[in-house]
Amino acid sequence: MEKTERLCKVASPFQVVKPLVSTNRFRLLRPDDDRDARTSRTEEQLRATARQQEAVAHLGQQALAGTPVADLEQAAVAIVARILDVEFASVLEFRPESRTLLLRAGVGWSEGSVGRAVVPADADSHAGYVLRSSGAVVVEDLASDTRFGSAPLLAQHGVASSLSVVVHGKERPFGVLGVHTARRREFTIHDTHFLQAVANVLATTVDRARTEAALRQSEEHFRSLIENASDIVTIVGENGVFRYASPSVERVLGYKPGDLLERNAFDFVHPDDIPAVAEALSRAIHRPGSPQAAQLRFRANDGAWRLLETVGQARLTDAGTAQLIVNARDVTERRRQERALRENKARLRTVIAGAPLVLFALDRDAVFTMVEGKGLDALGVRPAQLVGRPVSELYADVPQAQADVSRALAGDTFSSMVEVYGVVFDIWYTPIREANGEVSGVIGVANDITERRRFEEALRRSEESSRALVQHATYGIYRSTLDGRLLAVNPALVRMLGYDSEEQLLAANLARDVYADATERERILAQFDGADAVEGVEVMWKRRDGRRILVRLAGRAVRRPDGGGRIECFETLAEDVTERRALEEQLRQSQKMEAIGQLTGGIAHDFNNLLTIILANAQLIAKALPQEQADAHTDLRDVMAAALRGRVMCSASPAARASTSSPCIWAIWWPISRASCAASCPPTSRS
Repeated sequence: MEKTERLCKVASPFQVVKPLVSTNRFRLLRPDDDRDARTSRTEEQLRATARQQEAVAHLGQQALAGTPVADLEQAAVAIVARILDVEFASVLEFRPESRTLLLRAGVGWSEGSVGRAVVPADADSHAGYVLRSSGAVVVEDLASDTRFGSAPLLAQHGVASSLSVVVHGKERPFGVLGVHTARRREFTIHDTHFLQAVANVLATTVDRARTEAALRQSEEHFRSLIENASDIVTIVGENGVFRYASPSVERVLGYKPGDLLERNAFDFVHPDDIPAVAEALSRAIHRPGSPQAAQLRFRANDGAWRLLETVGQARLTDAGTAQLIVNARDVTERRRQERALRENKARLRTVIAGAPLVLFALDRDAVFTMVEGKGLDALGVRPAQLVGRPVSELYADVPQAQADVSRALAGDTFSSMVEVYGVVFDIWYTPIREANGEVSGVIGVANDITERRRFEEALRRSEESSRALVQHATYGIYRSTLDGRLLAVNPALVRMLGYDSEEQLLAANLARDVYADATERERILAQFDGADAVEGVEVMWKRRDGRRILVRLAGRAVRRPDGGGRIECFETLAEDVTERRALEEQLRQSQKMEAIGQLTGGIAHDFNNLLTIILANAQLIAKALPQEQADAHTDLRDVMAAALRGRVMCSASPAARASTSSPCIWAIWWPISRASCAASCPPTSRS
């Protein structure tokens, strides 16, 4: 057994060591035979190593020649598959965002696998295990290996043995290079070194490609920055001639970049600025790498002078000459704005001095450093009396002022209302911060609102009075929308419609729940097309219990001030006139009956007078009529009897009684005519 172990060849740390001679069958070797065998194996190993080194060198030459990474990867897998005599070879690219590896290049895999097949990169997978290993990973029997759980791509293609190494990168692994075979095989340490050498060539190529891509991206980025920057970038030679001008020169100065090339920069500089520019150019050339700043007036393409703020730095070329890289910014507008700002500041000070404001500044110790404004007149003080003195000293008896200043110095921006010696100020506090964020002081603007407070208080009292009037009014008041929603109601309207609370009534809809006839509301709304108010409109409403009431409405439309005159809502007064209208109807009926009575009494009075005349004349005729004319007397008696019955009927009428409160002629004639009738018209056989 010891002899067998001595015959074991040297294996890598990643191999399972097996004896060269079977332990089941021994054969005695002569010394010469053993020496020849060792010599033959050595020569074969040397030839294999030479082939491997030649392959690595060839691959390295391809890499140096600039072969694209994808082509080099495919060449690498072809070489390692041929040199190591395996059926499969692969380059797996690690994708950290998905924790997977993509088969980028390969030999022997099923059609469509390269560029599409994806394997997991977790620690339980074969590829993930390789990524996390510090060296090569040798698998002699994939089916029995317990170091990892899954190798789906290898198992799918019947792989039994494999050798895999990591393709390293500067920041993270690029992926895995591997060779695989369906035969059980032992990979030697030379195989491992060869595969690692190929992986190193790939790693170098990938890093170079990534570096070149990053460089190209960086160059494109900076080129884009220069081409799209608002500043002008130029390169000027020692003699002041333009060698380069960025595209922004056209936007700023109106020149195309080619218009400036090979032209002397001093031809465009204002004559008064040439000495200072020449001095700055000289300093830059004699101090390469040291930035030199200058301001100059540069003639634009339209002939106008533009004020440029420039910073230049000289760089030495390979020929030893200096080139000045100049960054120029057009500050013409900025200078104009600065002048305008200075003028505005002066005007602002004038305004502050005449406005009822106080502008003040405090340092971190709450000491006044600046105070301006006409608002100081209300306090009876002058700026000189406040500057240099702390708030705690000046306003010791105004604790709110001290508390507000402390709050502002703590970093809060806020407004506060403070009464100082009878004057009410609305003060806005803003902290002043250093570059590091630390509060170094406070800026404040105080507005004298004493008069405004008086007006606001008067307005508040007026609003409270109006609100009380609405709440205690005996007529209903409400606000409603176009679609009939109630926005606000007063207690009188709640009682008028028989609801239990304002909330309950607000849940109702005018057209559906209040108007007895919804078309009446539409009729009222139509009146607002030509007017902003209606009044004296009577409509029939219904209470919650269903009882109908007659309501007199007066209201106005509230229109949006910024909405083209569109109606926002209606404000309406509602008065229940049901009882009033009933009483008015009763009064009208009473007056009508009184008029009828008066008319009837007059008619009865006149009729009585006519009957009196008829009766009197009948009696006179009866007296004058001979007695022998019995038939005529009978007829006269019938006439007088009918006249007497007519008197009785008239006297029985209430209107007649009301219109004859004093005796009239028919009452005097009544007994006389009756007696005369009896005397002058004696009964006959006809009667």
